[in-house]
Amino acid sequence: MYYSAENCEALKTEHLEVAGKCQRLVQSYLMRDWKDSRAREFATQGLLRRLQTLVRCIDNVFRIFPPDRAELPLPTSDELFDGMINIQAFVFNVFGSIDNLAWIWVQEKSLAKENGSAIPSAWVGLSENNTFVRNSLSNEFKKYLTMIKFDVWFDNLGSFRHALAHRIPLYIPPYTIPNDKEMVYRQFEDHKRKAIYVRRDFAEYKRLETEQKALATFIPQMTHSFEEKSDVISFHPQLLTDFLTIEGLAEKMLQELDGQREPGDTDAAC
Repeated sequence: MYYSAENCEALKTEHLEVAGKCQRLVQSYLMRDWKDSRAREFATQGLLRRLQTLVRCIDNVFRIFPPDRAELPLPTSDELFDGMINIQAFVFNVFGSIDNLAWIWVQEKSLAKENGSAIPSAWVGLSENNTFVRNSLSNEFKKYLTMIKFDVWFDNLGSFRHALAHRIPLYIPPYTIPNDKEMVYRQFEDHKRKAIYVRRDFAEYKRLETEQKALATFIPQMTHSFEEKSDVISFHPQLLTDFLTIEGLAEKMLQELDGQREPGDTDAAC
């Protein structure tokens, strides 16, 4: 088992709280009296759908790969691919949720250029590069983004999102060989090759394969490109952290919408 017993219980407990957190947000956004119909659509048809998708993805991943799982998944098994599909969908919808929050703010507050024209879509976002929208937010919201290290989190997640969208999809390695067993693992590869190609001993090949497989361990991690030496991240805590980040941003955005005065127009470049 990769996680300690204590960490397993903590992950399971946090997972059980996700659905309730989502439901409270759904109710808050549905009950709000929206001034702008487009903002309402971004909230109810965009953000809320994505939040529920995030919860479903987390549920599926925790069902397929419980934190205390030690059993190796087969490299071509449905469960392995289903786990990867849910993680990939999760990452896309995390990014979509952030964009929805930015669009909610832009539409509900009628943000526009100084000349009254609509701001370009590329300007809409919450990252540090989206200076027009960031400058329209209250100091309290900006401090919150700094406190949760939003830009660092956003950039780290972005590397996975961009790889998923444009290069290598996110991947769950079916097994890992501990460093202290790598040499023995390679020796088994050589013995297997001789058994099957030199001696044609299929029984021996099977025996060696079973012993070799016993060296492997399952680590619940995700990555993308081995050539790029991409980060390898434990996906259970990462999914929960990402959801909680979106939850916090969504709650803060409601406070921002209802508590801040109308922001002045600004012509800051994106």
